[in-house]
Amino acid sequence: MSKAIIGMTDEFTKKITMECVVKAMPEAQLIDGSNDLELFFHLQREDDQVILIFDRFFLSYILVFILLYLKIMNSRIKIVFCDQGDCNRDFGSRLYDLDVDGYICHIENEKSFVEKLKKIARGDKYYPDEMKDSTGHLDLSSERKGVNEITPSEFKVAVYLGKGYTKKEVSRITGISDGGVRNHVHWLKKKIGWKGDADFALLNKRFEELGIRSWNDCKN
Repeated sequence: MSKAIIGMTDEFTKKITMECVVKAMPEAQLIDGSNDLELFFHLQREDDQVILIFDRFFLSYILVFILLYLKIMNSRIKIVFCDQGDCNRDFGSRLYDLDVDGYICHIENEKSFVEKLKKIARGDKYYPDEMKDSTGHLDLSSERKGVNEITPSEFKVAVYLGKGYTKKEVSRITGISDGGVRNHVHWLKKKIGWKGDADFALLNKRFEELGIRSWNDCKN
């Protein structure tokens, strides 16, 4: 790898990731890609071998088009998502369907994190053991709707929840029935790898920070 670009919303996660990337890929140029323009600038050269490492909040709600665009800019990139603590099977399945190269959890175990990064840098894919069946193969038999992209109605519900509205208030504002809102929340939690009530607020914040201008002004 010639470049390792780190896109993180959490400073502690970023610190662990950067330290482990240096150990796993000492030859790679380490780049803080938290600024969108910085990220795109370093993807301009298609002959560069680049690994992009994100946390689950950095690209906000809608992953499919951003990931496709990144791969069009540089077809040689490898894309990895990482997280502290346990993995979320549904979020991992979503990443797998989007052809992401790896999903690494428990990154606080730095020795293991380094080894998994090395594996991906060598050209292998990595998904956690929690997503595998007894034969060691990925078990993707869970509710498959959970790995589809977020729908416009789900996105609307998520944004209101992230602003602090209750499900009943969201129902009144959007005109979606109480049961419909509860159903959307059920699937949203699977799709975003939900771990706590703050997740929607963090995704809202990141969506605002992405900045439409910085994405639209980049040229390949």
